[in-house]
Amino acid sequence: MTAFDTLRRHARTARALIGLTPAVPSALAFGVDGLVRRRARRAPDAPCLRTPERTLSNGRVDAAADHRAAFWRARGVGPGDTVALLMDNRIEGLLHQLALSRLGAAAALVNTHLRGAGLAHVLAAARAQAVVVDAAHVEALSTLDAPRAAYAPRGVWLDGDAAAAPAGHALPDLAAALAETPFRRSRPRLHGPDSVFCYLFTSGTTGLPKAAPIRHQRHLAVGAALQSLALWLGPDDVVFTPLPLYHASAQLVALGTALAADACFAFAPRFSASRYWDDAVAVGATVGVYVGELCRYLVAAAPTAAEGEHRVHTFVGNGLRADVWPVFQRRFGVERVVEFYGATEGNALLINRDGKVGSCGRPLFVGPFDGLELVRYDVDADAHPRDGKGHLIRCADGEVGELISRIGALPTERFDGYLDAAATDRKVLRDCFRRGDRYFRTGDLLRRDADGDFFFVDRIGDTFRWKGENVSTQEVAEALAGAAGLENVVVYGVEVPGCEGRAGMAAVTLSAGARFDGEAVYRRAVEALPGYARPAFVRVSAALDQTSTMKFKKTRLAREGYAPGADALYVRDDAAGRYAPLDDARRAELEAGRLRL
Repeated sequence: MTAFDTLRRHARTARALIGLTPAVPSALAFGVDGLVRRRARRAPDAPCLRTPERTLSNGRVDAAADHRAAFWRARGVGPGDTVALLMDNRIEGLLHQLALSRLGAAAALVNTHLRGAGLAHVLAAARAQAVVVDAAHVEALSTLDAPRAAYAPRGVWLDGDAAAAPAGHALPDLAAALAETPFRRSRPRLHGPDSVFCYLFTSGTTGLPKAAPIRHQRHLAVGAALQSLALWLGPDDVVFTPLPLYHASAQLVALGTALAADACFAFAPRFSASRYWDDAVAVGATVGVYVGELCRYLVAAAPTAAEGEHRVHTFVGNGLRADVWPVFQRRFGVERVVEFYGATEGNALLINRDGKVGSCGRPLFVGPFDGLELVRYDVDADAHPRDGKGHLIRCADGEVGELISRIGALPTERFDGYLDAAATDRKVLRDCFRRGDRYFRTGDLLRRDADGDFFFVDRIGDTFRWKGENVSTQEVAEALAGAAGLENVVVYGVEVPGCEGRAGMAAVTLSAGARFDGEAVYRRAVEALPGYARPAFVRVSAALDQTSTMKFKKTRLAREGYAPGADALYVRDDAAGRYAPLDDARRAELEAGRLRL
C-alpha cells in the first residue's frame, strides 16, 4: 500500500466519522429503533429495507414499527420481555424487532433449523413470552414436548400466509389481528447501556446454544466501526446479504452498517449460489456480506449473465480462504474485500482494511487502547502456559495462540456474555498479566505476522465451524448416542480439501452384537440435527481412547481424519439416504472436490 493509499484511507475515515457525528447522540440515547426514526424524519422517502420483491422507505418502516408496537403493547408486552421470532428472512421479522425495542422489549432470533429439545432450550433460555412463526416453520412447534402456554404464555402468532400452514396447525393470524389494532405513534424511548435489542444464539464452546444479548449500543457500535473505519459507504449504497437474519453477520454487520451509513439494507430469503447474482441485481446491491463458504460456493457455481451485470464494489465478512480470495475478486470484479474477525458474544474485533489476502485484520486501536493479546495455548492439555510470575505468555510473530480480549471500563472492552452466568464465567480468563485483570476467551487460534496482521488458524475445543455455522460436538454426540446400536459417540471436525472450516466426523463404537446400519444412523442425523451439524463421516472403532478422567481423546482422531486404516469409514450420501462405505472411488471423488458434503 502506497503513502497515497494510506492518506486516502485516513481521509475516508475522517469523512465517515464526521458524517456519523450528528447521529451519535441520538443513536446512543434512543438505540437502533431511534436511529430508524431519525432516518424517517430526515429522508422519509429514501429506501430502508428491500427484498427482490419489495422495498420499504424509511417512513414506511418507521410507521410499520409503530403499528406493531401498538399490537404488542395491547398483548401486555413491555420492558424486559422477549418475543421469539421463528421466521425465514422476511421484512416483517425486522419490523417486529424494531417494534419490540420501542417497548423496551427484545426479539429472540431463533435458528430455523432447530427442532425438539434444541428449540425448547432456546425458547427457555431467552425466557420468551410469545412466539411469532411463519407458515414454513409452524411444523417445528409440533416437535416441542410442552403445551404452548409453557413456552409462550402470551401466545403463538402466525405471521404470513395462513393458507400455506400445514393442516392441523391452526394459529392466530397476526396480520388479521394487526389490521384490527388502532395505529398509535410510539414515543421515543431512551435505551440505557444495558438495554437489549435482540438475542442471538451461539453454540459457544460446548453444549446447547446459548443466548447472547446484543445490546443497542453494541449493535450500533459494530456498524459504526465498520462504516467509519473500513467501508465508507453513502446513502446510495445498498448492503445485501442472503444470510439468515438470526446470524450475527446479517444483524450486526449488514443491518448495522446500513443503518450507520444511511444506506438501504437488502436481503434475500435464503442463500442460493445459482441465484445470488440475480438477487443482487434485483435489489441493486453495491455491498455484499459473506461468510467464507458463501464465496467458495459462488466461485464453484456455473457462470450466469447476472454476475457480469451487478454493481457490487465491496464484499465484507469473515472466513474467506486465501486461495479463493483472488479468484473471487477476478471472476466477479469486486474491487474491495474487507475481511474482519469478531465474536457474536465477545468484545474482540479485527478489520483488514488493506486487502491483504488471507488476513482477518488488525486491532482497531494501538498502544494502551489495544486490548487484544495473542497468548500461548496447549491444545493437548487444553490450558494456557504461564511464566515464572504466573502470567500468560504472549506469542511471538508467526506463533499460533489463542486470541483474548481485555475486559475493562471502556465501551469497546465491555463483555456481555450470555444469559447463563456460568457459561459467561467460563469465557473469562483472570490474572492474565497482572492481578485482578480479566480477558475474554475467543476460543480461536490465530497467528500474527511481522507486519502485525492476524490470520485465523482454527477453533479450540468442542466447537468447529462448518458451512458458516458453529457446530457443537457435544450436541451432535448426544443426538446420535444410542441410535442404531451406537454405544459411544465422539464428534470432531476434520479438514477436507477445498472446503472452508472442518467437516464433522463421528467416531463410534457399537453395542455388543450390533452391526453398523448406515441408513438408520442417517435417518437419526436428519431427524435430530440441522443440515450443517450432520456428520459428513462416521468412523466405526472397536474402542476409543480415554484419559484418566474418562474423557475421550480427540486430537489423534482429528489428525488422522478420514485416512484409511484399521477402522471402517463411512461418508454421508444424501442422494442414497445413508452413510456409505468410503471406498477408493468415493475417496477419489472426495480428494478431487467432486463429492458434495
